[in-house]
Amino acid sequence: MIICGALVLLIFATHAPALRATFVWDDTALVLRDPLIRSWRLIPEGFQHFLFVDATPSNFYRPIQRLTYTLEYWAFAFRPAPYHLSNILLHVATAIALFIFALAFFRLYHVDERKRLGVAAIASLAWALHPLHSGVVDYVSGRADSLAAFFGFAALYFTVRALGQESAWKFYALAGFALLASALSKESGLIFSALAITLILLRKNWSGLVASGVAIAFVLTIYVTLRNQVPPVAVPQLSPPAPTLVRPIIAARALAEYAGLLIAPVNLHMDRDVENHPWGFTPASLTAGAWRELQTLAGLVVFGVLLWWVRRAHKREPALFALLLCAGVSYLPVCGLFSLNANIAEHWIYVPLAFILLAVAVQVALIVHRRTNFISVIALASVWIAFLAVRTFYRAQDWQDARTFFTRTIAAGGDSVRMLINLSTLDLSEGHLEQAETLLQRALSKNPEQPFALLNLAAVALKRNELPTARGFLERARKNPVSLAQAEEMLALVEQKEKGRINLSRLRVASQTDPPSWPIMRRYLAALAVTGQTEKAVAELQTVLRTEWYRAESWQLLSEYLTRLGRADEAAKALAQAHAFDVHLSNR
Repeated sequence: MIICGALVLLIFATHAPALRATFVWDDTALVLRDPLIRSWRLIPEGFQHFLFVDATPSNFYRPIQRLTYTLEYWAFAFRPAPYHLSNILLHVATAIALFIFALAFFRLYHVDERKRLGVAAIASLAWALHPLHSGVVDYVSGRADSLAAFFGFAALYFTVRALGQESAWKFYALAGFALLASALSKESGLIFSALAITLILLRKNWSGLVASGVAIAFVLTIYVTLRNQVPPVAVPQLSPPAPTLVRPIIAARALAEYAGLLIAPVNLHMDRDVENHPWGFTPASLTAGAWRELQTLAGLVVFGVLLWWVRRAHKREPALFALLLCAGVSYLPVCGLFSLNANIAEHWIYVPLAFILLAVAVQVALIVHRRTNFISVIALASVWIAFLAVRTFYRAQDWQDARTFFTRTIAAGGDSVRMLINLSTLDLSEGHLEQAETLLQRALSKNPEQPFALLNLAAVALKRNELPTARGFLERARKNPVSLAQAEEMLALVEQKEKGRINLSRLRVASQTDPPSWPIMRRYLAALAVTGQTEKAVAELQTVLRTEWYRAESWQLLSEYLTRLGRADEAAKALAQAHAFDVHLSNR
């Protein structure tokens, strides 16, 4: 209880700055704009959609993450502090689940009671306070990792308990339900099924393997069935994935980068990249390329050391070998060998880091025998954990607001194209046109045909009334399917400024370009209403509602248009539907 209390107090102390933070980056899409979190009536519908309903399409199937937002919206609407508090509480619960699992694991491997308590406590504390987890805890949209890990560690605890008993069917059943919840929280939660099988195989418990296999078959069947109900979406790809032959190089660099961040997490930021992106034979480009090659070499060295460690543990220490094997299994999907939406991310090692720290703690406990050495190691560990806590406290302040987040990310080395575009969008909305243009030109120097950079440059030109320049950028943006709809809409605005009238046909094309965009459709409907075609706006809106019936904003807009047309009864019914699909509609 004392250790759990210490975890709670220290986690809250280190992540306290996040309670004053606002919604940042993907939070605007997953919380502020997701129509499926606005009412408990829409919970079943939330299981039939990927994330990012009103943003760039994704194939992330995380209905439990959406369910948590639904509950928070019902209770707190759009106040950010409760959402951040929930994230901290989830991380606390996950840290405690890790600690309890570690104790059960060490008991299974007959580790001395005093030693297992100390090892589990130190490793759990270091893991809980590590600043690499800032993107999970301090970022509302990052909670999928802690949700998946909480249920996953609970499943591993039940699996370990089952391995220590003869009649264990209830523990395997509980593990199965926890594994399903983990998978529905984030796709990476599926890795806990592999971890459970790994632990059972290492203990050579063949009856347990059958029982666990049945539970995991149940998990996969339910998961696949639910996921297959979601209509497929075309996920845009703004840059091609790395070639297969390059992936081992990326994996080596990623391993080196993670190792450095684990030990000395100083230079932290969300948008990391270990690929080479040459921009010419300049000194800066050549220096960056040379450092990447050194990083490749460092990654190979780290990999060799890990292989030696695993081989040595396999011969001498079964518990240590099991932890290292679990670390490898959980790290494999994000190691860089496979094509994901990035090649490295700090929050990806949320789970692998837990097993690595447990393994390090076990190894140190095995080495240290004399009391003097023990005191020295405890002192060194305390200093390092204190450093982690302080670094986490300052890292949490990066999420204060959108400008702070984007500015600090870029300053720390995360000057990726998308971060530059995000900051430029903020500057554009605040009227800082020169700053926005500078950032966008930097983005284009990295990716000359980046569609969203072209759209934002067109917006800058429009604000300056430089219509030919805006048209040039938009014609380039039209060539990419990802930006086609927005380019068509903005071209309609250019034509309106040129000719003094709204090109409704172009707006309609923009509103119906795949993937469909509700914001563009809403602006098209507004243009119809402004030009006196409210009847047509009603017809278009009713067509949208046949498929997107869950959107409260659409029903509210339909009510407004029907009221203008004098159709009061229909307007009242539409408004009632809007209130049914948004519990806070009357308060906004």
